[in-house]
Amino acid sequence: MTKRKLYILDKGFQLRTTFSVLAVVAVVSLIIISMISANVVYNNGKIVNIYEIENNIFTIMQTTALSDDKAASKRELTDRLLERHNANLSNMQKIVSSNRYLLAGLVVFIIVQFLLLYTVVVRTTHRISGPIHVISNHIREILSGKDPVIRPLRTKDELKGFYGLFSDLAEYIRKIKK
Repeated sequence: MTKRKLYILDKGFQLRTTFSVLAVVAVVSLIIISMISANVVYNNGKIVNIYEIENNIFTIMQTTALSDDKAASKRELTDRLLERHNANLSNMQKIVSSNRYLLAGLVVFIIVQFLLLYTVVVRTTHRISGPIHVISNHIREILSGKDPVIRPLRTKDELKGFYGLFSDLAEYIRKIKK
């Protein structure tokens, strides 16, 4: 038995199905990549700002240690350093929180992608399995000696060419029996 070398036998159906699934995956993937990219750029800006502030704090601390200021100016400097430090802590907490939301968003998008793919594949396979079910019922009727009532397929059903050929065969068998 030789292997089939043509994998695309019904070009319209197979390519339409393949590209509809790929389109859903591509769109959801682009949304996820866009979310990650936007978050990374935003968080990197915050981190650079924190780095600059911490660098300034270090520079101020070095200069203060070298100068011989009075206690009042040291208190003012300590208050400014504490204010900047608290701002940095707040920014870091926002980054952590943002990353948590991003992770939750990714999980939600993956679930949505799963549901979309499931819907697309089930609808597509339904459009295939429906005609196969109808043809199987007609074959059972023919085998039991009855004449099947051939009805047209639904508008969006697949395998219409095959169903048409089967209908011609059923009509041919009906003519031979008479």
